[in-house]
Amino acid sequence: MVPGQLAEEVGIGTAVVAPLSGYGRLGLVVGFEKAGERRLKEIRAVSRELSLPESIVEFSGWLAGCTALPLQAVLRMALPPGLSTSVYMVLRPASDWPWRQGAEVSRAELRRLLGGDGLKDAERVGRITLSPTMPKQRTVEWATLHDGAAPLSRRAHRQRSILSALEGHSQGLAATELLRESGASREALRRLVERGAVRLEKRPEPLPVSYTRGSGKELTAYHEEAERGLRRGGAWVWRMPDAESVSAAAALARAAVKRGYQALVLAPEIETVKHFVRAFERLLPAGLTVASYHSDLGQARCAIYEAARRGEVDVLVGTRAAALVPLERPGAISVVDEPNESHRGSPGYEGLPIHVRDAATARGRIEGSAVCFFSPTPSLRLYAPESGARRLPPLEPAKWPSVSVVDMRGTGAKLSPTLLNACSQAAQGAGRVGVVVNRLGHASMLSCSRCGSVRSCPRCDLPLALHGSDSLFCRRCGRGESVPEECPECGSDRLDGTGYGVERVRAELANSLGVQVGLLTADLREDETAPIIVGTAHCVLNEEWDMVAVPDADSLLFGSAGSVEKGFRLLYRSAAVSRDRLVVQTRSPEHHALVAALRGDYEAFAAEELPKRRSLGYPPHAFLAEIVFDGAVETVRSAVESDLKPVLRNGVEMLDPASFPGEGSRSLWRVLLRSRKQGPLVKTAALLAKQMAENNGRGRKPKAWINMDPEEA
Repeated sequence: MVPGQLAEEVGIGTAVVAPLSGYGRLGLVVGFEKAGERRLKEIRAVSRELSLPESIVEFSGWLAGCTALPLQAVLRMALPPGLSTSVYMVLRPASDWPWRQGAEVSRAELRRLLGGDGLKDAERVGRITLSPTMPKQRTVEWATLHDGAAPLSRRAHRQRSILSALEGHSQGLAATELLRESGASREALRRLVERGAVRLEKRPEPLPVSYTRGSGKELTAYHEEAERGLRRGGAWVWRMPDAESVSAAAALARAAVKRGYQALVLAPEIETVKHFVRAFERLLPAGLTVASYHSDLGQARCAIYEAARRGEVDVLVGTRAAALVPLERPGAISVVDEPNESHRGSPGYEGLPIHVRDAATARGRIEGSAVCFFSPTPSLRLYAPESGARRLPPLEPAKWPSVSVVDMRGTGAKLSPTLLNACSQAAQGAGRVGVVVNRLGHASMLSCSRCGSVRSCPRCDLPLALHGSDSLFCRRCGRGESVPEECPECGSDRLDGTGYGVERVRAELANSLGVQVGLLTADLREDETAPIIVGTAHCVLNEEWDMVAVPDADSLLFGSAGSVEKGFRLLYRSAAVSRDRLVVQTRSPEHHALVAALRGDYEAFAAEELPKRRSLGYPPHAFLAEIVFDGAVETVRSAVESDLKPVLRNGVEMLDPASFPGEGSRSLWRVLLRSRKQGPLVKTAALLAKQMAENNGRGRKPKAWINMDPEEA
């Protein structure tokens, strides 16, 4: 209940303190209802600094509705990071209390001294009040040049380097940054302090907000289309090489700021965020403020949140967690490298358990902001006309490498003479060669060495996964079958698994060519100066190479659920990061995705794949939910029958559970739910989540995770 004195202050999004179970709790107003028979608790206080805009509350409600998460969980993500909601301020201390007026005390400390009932009474009579606090700004050691310091010539070499560095910074430097910039030791700094040449003091850590220093002239080529998207609003797809997306996003941000708005730029990874911030400082007209937002900032992230909410940041660049940061003047949202898997948080991890693509579209619609997605190869679920996103004129790559396709059908070799000769010539010419190898490191599906056909699921049109040496199964619908003795297409008995391990390819290249071969994976980086580097796609394709080699393109195209689209993207990127030449080995040289990728023809690929997605009921033509169970086989089967099937709603289809063998008696089951309408699917998932919470801790129930709208499906 809203007391009269607070009536004008309370609205949708207002942060308030209200009693719950006798204790004051922080809450957010999400709606109003007329007084009825229910006995209402009265709001005790308003917390203006924690209140959210009404648009963010509406956006949070949308997120809760499509992720099967409780609304309060989503609203908590929208509040400042690191917020403590169990701190009280002492207003009128009792004579025997150890705290003075104005002291901040945790709920645990109060309970220890006063007891549970005593704490409730103290809050009820106004001796204490709940006072949610944000992280205190860290202090850092700061070095400044002391007036009247002796000339540099009288100092030792390391001391001179410190003083020289400080002379270029009239306001001083953080001590750690000073030592890094000067290359001096802590001892050299200490001696300067002792002699009165340098002064050290504690200062609040400076906010990681930077000012732009460019002219904006480099953004002219993107100005017209950026203005068009901003003026008309809505969601837009802008296909272009990755290297150009930073300038295009800067152009959109500039257009938004020029109209008095703030711009939000969402990047998939922290390093990408840092790269964009540095580029924006150089590209955008001088005097604008740019800030980054990601987990590496620690306590400073809360300060950036506040600055953005108050409108002090013109351009905020962040990872997926930034999608919920409130802005005072929202106007434009950019999503760079849109199909990147890092744009989505896994259930239970920080950030949204939904792809930023969908979150940005919804937020833009609610706030009236223009939303632009940048990628040379957008996801098909975004590019489909049914997504509602419009398209800006694409920018094609200025240069494309020469491409050699090696047909490996009928051969028993792992590496062809064409690939070996190309690697040798590039290495001898002082070029760098990147070799992209299947991430899994083992066979992932079955193909015929003679005709190149791949065993696929007749129901889902996806390659059947190879398990062990004698069985195949569909990751999507669970269909299983034995490995055939002969190829159903040509009758050959030359059936083989695809996918080479990085170590095997590395050894074969080194032995065949007699050169040093390096290794590049997420866990290992060896001999990085070698002329030839073998690595996984994620690592190799983040750099540019004189030549790129793909020994087994089929493992990229058919290696996992949804792999044709993902494989097309990897092959396209293999060409995009190659300056001169791309060599690809395959048993499927006529496959439409491979042909389109190697030509750089995204439109041809989309024209072939989009009708298939429509006929098979893949997003955006349907809504999906993935339930993963982890437990003993019989326990999982029982849970599917007793917990999942009873909560299925009308219009929700359950595909047969697909079993993934785990360790020992454990088994992972992937159950896919599908519906043409989102509402029944979300209700089914929410009911299942409730049952899972009630069953938590009972040994007879398996662990389970709900993944709404999975990407790889």
